[in-house]
Amino acid sequence: MADIQPISEPISYQEAVKFDREIRRQGTGSSTTLRIVLGGNANLDFLVPGLRVGLAAQGFASEIRSSPYGNWIGETFDAEGSAADVWIIWISAMGMSRGMTERPALDVGSIAAAAARLVERGTKVVIVHPDPLPLENDPFSRFVVWRRSASDALRSALPSAVVQLEVEHLVRRIGMDAWTATRYWEQAKAPCHPDAATAVASELAHVVARLLRPAVRAVAVDLDDTLWGGTIGEVGPEGLALDPDGTGRPYLELQRLLLDLRDRGIPLAVVSKNDADVARRGFTERPEMLVGIDSFTRFDASWNPKYEAIASFAAQLNIGIDAVCFLDDSPKERDEARRMLPGLVVPELPDAPGQRAAYLLATRLFLAPVVSDEDRGRVAFFEQSAMPAPADLDGYLAGLGMTLEAARVDQANVDRSLSLLHKTNQFNVTLWRPSPSELTVLLGPEHYAFAFRLTDRVVDAGVIAVVVVAVEDRVARLAGWVMSCRVFGRGVEWAVAEHLWAWLAAHGVTEVRVPWVSGPRNALVGPMLHAIGLADEGPTPPEAATPHVTWFSADRLSPQRHHITITHR
Repeated sequence: MADIQPISEPISYQEAVKFDREIRRQGTGSSTTLRIVLGGNANLDFLVPGLRVGLAAQGFASEIRSSPYGNWIGETFDAEGSAADVWIIWISAMGMSRGMTERPALDVGSIAAAAARLVERGTKVVIVHPDPLPLENDPFSRFVVWRRSASDALRSALPSAVVQLEVEHLVRRIGMDAWTATRYWEQAKAPCHPDAATAVASELAHVVARLLRPAVRAVAVDLDDTLWGGTIGEVGPEGLALDPDGTGRPYLELQRLLLDLRDRGIPLAVVSKNDADVARRGFTERPEMLVGIDSFTRFDASWNPKYEAIASFAAQLNIGIDAVCFLDDSPKERDEARRMLPGLVVPELPDAPGQRAAYLLATRLFLAPVVSDEDRGRVAFFEQSAMPAPADLDGYLAGLGMTLEAARVDQANVDRSLSLLHKTNQFNVTLWRPSPSELTVLLGPEHYAFAFRLTDRVVDAGVIAVVVVAVEDRVARLAGWVMSCRVFGRGVEWAVAEHLWAWLAAHGVTEVRVPWVSGPRNALVGPMLHAIGLADEGPTPPEAATPHVTWFSADRLSPQRHHITITHR
């Protein structure tokens, strides 16, 4: 992730075909294969190579199928035939208008009902809204109002779980002349030029990838010439460039972007080589500042190396370095941080401050197709968790009044469950990264699939743990067990294990098999498995050929105080 580049010049369709051929020959090495169906009112075959290449770049293998042209709504009635992890539906303006010859009313009700059928089955649905038409080069064309009205009607009618993607920004970037190729509509019913379709496919690949896992979970930012213009130690707070109508505008633009990220649940940290008291004056004495000191989970202004502060920030949040993004105007500081913290996300910020916010958006690092209430509440929980540990930890934990609500994984929490299974690295027993359909197979009542929500007297942490266990012939095999780093050290692992063991006993399970797949950051799992009463049995066939898999089994749970009340939804 250290070599971050913006998405400025998309590859051509022919290049995508070449790369796709190589991917299919060599494979992606990914353990997760996404099943994707393309549908809509046009022929979407030109999306396939670019989509497969884009997903491979995001770490996903994919099987992609195009629904027959014009038949996608009918296909959604067939639960088995339409089964997929993701449906991508493009309501193209060329298809709506029959090649710009008509302006009929869009059957929004049928589209919304079809999308709802897919959502109800646990499928992720992405709708691409109607794209601009060449006749809209006349700003007074009736096609402008017609298309936008259809898009507004779609936006209002679609279920809230549907991700809705506008592509006008792509048309602006590519240009209408390059976007449009009416001969492809006439010959193949394609909505746009194949190169333009490849640009859409690249955008869709990022959207689908971010639906399962975020690229960045925290941001550390420099101050001088990054968050504000000038060096505060030399010019003082009064000399900083922060005029919104002048040279300070680009810095305030970046501040606005950071505040928006924080509102979506991404904690921020100041990492600056400065005297701490002097640095704080930039916030307290300049009312133009959009971010305040209280906007940051960590404020680290000192003369120590910045990479040390970044590492401490990641440790404070209990997240991996590869989940932290570092923003700094200095190439020297960026290079040092990259070398000292392998995996750190370090975008190459442009020298011109006015280009930086647009550059960061173009990297798609911060793309968030869906933002939940849990996401918005994450910063508050991080800040609470980051407080110094009290002297009497047991007394503190008991006084929190923690409640762990166990709920079967279902439509209400499956998206959060999938997200945890994909992005969690430290407390992840099996490193299982299931596709939505792979998870769905284990959601029947004969299996154990529970999501756990933690609340206390201060905050609602949301869903912080997911455990999935396959049960067959009274033998249980752990498919996945993940827990958010935010709740380490609170006894949640014992409360979850207690719930699991009680369920297994009630269902007559006589044997528990737990494969621990050791990875670069989940070393804490092994001791935890021992602590809760699992016995290490070593590699077991057929996993014996994979030495990093260690099997555990157990017939009891070691008692452990955890100060947590377990409830059920």
